[in-house]
Order: sequence, then structure tokens, then C-alpha cells
Amino acid sequence: MRSRPLRAILALILGLAAGVASADELRTGDIVLLGNDSAWGFVARRFADGDSRWSHAGMVIRDGKGVAVVHMDGSPLGGRIRRESFAAFTGQARYVRVVRPALDAGKRARVGEWLDIQLRRGTPFDTSFRLDDHLAMYCSELVWRALEQVAMTPGSDSLPSLAGRDYVPVDRLATLGRVLDEASRPSSLVAGTR
Repeated sequence: MRSRPLRAILALILGLAAGVASADELRTGDIVLLGNDSAWGFVARRFADGDSRWSHAGMVIRDGKGVAVVHMDGSPLGGRIRRESFAAFTGQARYVRVVRPALDAGKRARVGEWLDIQLRRGTPFDTSFRLDDHLAMYCSELVWRALEQVAMTPGSDSLPSLAGRDYVPVDRLATLGRVLDEASRPSSLVAGTR
């Protein structure tokens, strides 16, 4: 009989070989990057730091309600923070990447608590894209701020600026951990985008 850790490693390897990690392998604090062709995606790619495939980001939360991705929905009809299943979050994306920051159990718990607070607050989407306003956030800012809670970001002085304002490029989030997996889907599979 195989040991539990060996089975977990084998499941992760098989999941990676299949494309995207299953919900069983995801942990609170994992970063999920998406590449899609939405209007916000077009804007996000123009502000990329180097890899313009990535246009949306969210963070995994695993709690008593299950495994989900928390992200900022930029809908013009009242964009705000949302929680949705990993499958729903990644379902329409052209590209998907999962990044795992080096977080111990305590840091994962603090990140999860902070995300839960943002969900309860109903944090609105930041259409001004300002880092100096913590009341509203855009997608990559949400992930950056969550990791800031546990000192896992290099600081805002490492961020690019435009017109004197710092911003968090979506692709910059890939540098905050180890890439677990990445999947590409033919564009014909993209029926709708975020």
C-alpha cells in the first residue's frame, strides 16, 4: 500500500500532466492567473511587465465552504469581489497558470482570513486602478494585498509606475511563487471570457 504523501505527490504529478491542478491540490494562497480576450484583458495585457498572456488573477481559498477562487470582477454593472469555483473561474480562459507562494500553514490561514474579510465587506472593483486607495481593488492588487498581509511581496517600490502611480501588473504575480502548472487551450474553446 502506498503512503499518503506518495499518493499526494502522484496525484499532483498526474494533475500537472493533465493540464491544470485539481481542486484537491490547491491550497489557500495559491495564485491563479488567467489569459483571456475580454475588454479588461485587453487593458491588462497592455500594462504587462513582460508576459502579456496574463490578464486576470485570483487567489485560492480553501475553507469550510470548499475550495474556490476569490477575485475582483470588473463588471461595469457593479464590479466587486467574488468567490467562485476553480472550474468556473478557469473555464473560459485561454491560458491558466497556478503559482504557489512559499507560505506556511499560519501564513495561509492569515491570507484566508484577510480574503474572507474582503468578501464580507463586498470590496468594490477599483476602476481608478489606484494602489493608494485600499477601499477598492483591481484583480492583481487583491492578490498583492493578500500576500502583503504576510510580508510576501517585495514592496511597492519594486512595482512599475505610469504617470507617477504604481500599479501591479498581472504577470508580476507569477514571480511571487513557484509555478505549479500551466495549461493552454485552443482559442476555439473560449466561448466567453471574463
